[in-house]
Amino acid sequence: MVRLPDGRSIALEEYGTPTGPVVLYFHGWPACRLEAGLIPDLPARMLSFDRPGYGRSSPKAGRTLLGWADDVAHVADRLGLRRFHVVGLSGGAPFAAAVAHAMPERVIGLALISPVPPAQALVVQDHGVGHLFRLGRHPRVAHRVLSLARPLLQRRMITPRTVVGKNLPDADRAVLDRATLAGLGRVWREGLGRSVEGAVSDAQIYARDWGFALAGIRVPTALWAGAEDSLVPLEALAPYRAIPGVRWHVVQGEGHYSLAIRHAPAMLAELTVPAVAVA
Repeated sequence: MVRLPDGRSIALEEYGTPTGPVVLYFHGWPACRLEAGLIPDLPARMLSFDRPGYGRSSPKAGRTLLGWADDVAHVADRLGLRRFHVVGLSGGAPFAAAVAHAMPERVIGLALISPVPPAQALVVQDHGVGHLFRLGRHPRVAHRVLSLARPLLQRRMITPRTVVGKNLPDADRAVLDRATLAGLGRVWREGLGRSVEGAVSDAQIYARDWGFALAGIRVPTALWAGAEDSLVPLEALAPYRAIPGVRWHVVQGEGHYSLAIRHAPAMLAELTVPAVAVA
């Protein structure tokens, strides 16, 4: 737990190799810091954050993407982290992008994995991320829906497969075996364990203007996407091409979940190895 100047606390979990390059990891929606623990064989020192209102982090009313960058800067200062890499998975990607935008002098490299795009990029709304944007535009509905789902999730009456199981590509179905679903269930239960405030405020943030331009990101950036992703379709990711010099990786035959589960080591290697070699 790291205490912030305004009295709030941010919870972190550390994974991987203590002597490896430092990577700050921002979880998807509606997960928590434990998500990074599902990644095998981490070749880095990975610090995984609970965003405000998730897991053990204090909630924050009216939070924004750039406000999150301020929180991360305070945490990094407290931990003595001068420079670091940043990874955002799915719903964590806008927060990772905001950190890279706000701290180009400290962020060595940025990886965006199956990233949630700006809401205006999605023309066809009949996708997982489209439903998420709708929740964000109607926060009272989002609060009601998540408040009803939360106790059912805690009692295992609904599971991640219940929520995302429809219309998934074969690649996602193949990787979401019993053990993986059990791990994902633990992550969601911890993320929503104390309240739904983090998930509701995230949805609101995704659905409105982000407060910064992707074209203003000035750090080396790689974007990874599964060609068969049914939750964040490829055509919605076009705004990310505005990032100068972004390296674009579309992996054939992979979906939203299978991409991260099968290719995380390669993504982290591309993010960190060049920097290690230069150092």
